[in-house]
Amino acid sequence: MARPRSTAFDACHAAVPAMLFAGVAALSMLAVHPVLVTFSLSGALAFSLVARGAAATVRGLAWQLPLLVLVCLLNPFFSASGSTLLLKVGPRSVYLESLAYGATMGALLVATVLWFEDAAAVLTQDRLLALAGRRARSVPLVASMAAQLVPQMLGRARAVRAAARACTAAGPRPPARDELLRTSTMLLSWSLEDSLERADAMRARGWESGSPRTRYRPERFRARDAVAAAGIAALLALGAAGAWAACSSWEFYPRMSGLAPWWCYLPFALLALLPAVAELAARWAERGEAG
Repeated sequence: MARPRSTAFDACHAAVPAMLFAGVAALSMLAVHPVLVTFSLSGALAFSLVARGAAATVRGLAWQLPLLVLVCLLNPFFSASGSTLLLKVGPRSVYLESLAYGATMGALLVATVLWFEDAAAVLTQDRLLALAGRRARSVPLVASMAAQLVPQMLGRARAVRAAARACTAAGPRPPARDELLRTSTMLLSWSLEDSLERADAMRARGWESGSPRTRYRPERFRARDAVAAAGIAALLALGAAGAWAACSSWEFYPRMSGLAPWWCYLPFALLALLPAVAELAARWAERGEAG
């Protein structure tokens, strides 16, 4: 198994990258503006290339970019609104404003997915457990188990179907409904068996025994973490104010117009590019120390 890459946020408390990525993702989903979405997509893509690597980023873009194109092309047919007619496809009219809105929403979807992938590269399961503390320790446990078990169940379903089709004694291939029922039954028995082993392991570890829990990776919230969190919070506030001003003056329909002054976009651009800049600075410092 490949060792996960170290990032610039490994030296910080988990609350710092959690605040940064959660804030950027939230603002990206709320700010439906072409300029802001472009900054968000650029920042998420830049950090993914630096922190996750080109191979992992390209594998994700292999299905994300077709989704962007699909949303962009389908929106003019479902929402034929605007004032700049581009072409007619049968009884449907394709307007520039509808095409731009579809491209913006598709890019927004891809940017949001990329931000979540970037956050997963920084906030590993042990950091999420340490971040939750003792009051909400079950939430990250359930989330991490679901993230692990759902792909595992899908892989087991493919293995069950492949084994059943390879067995010549099973006779002809059953209908889709019967095949789904047989696969679900085998997966249910397989999952119940694993749940007993998982429950025994948690009981042996002392889960919910009443005694204080130990942590694999204890983290302290230091003074520099507080300064970084305060700076991120201030930048988030400025980015939210600038995004609100930009989105208030922008209109897709009936004609695209109303660009805000450039300084309204600057805080959001700095916020979106901050993870990639921090990662590049950390890599540059490591090379300087190694040299």
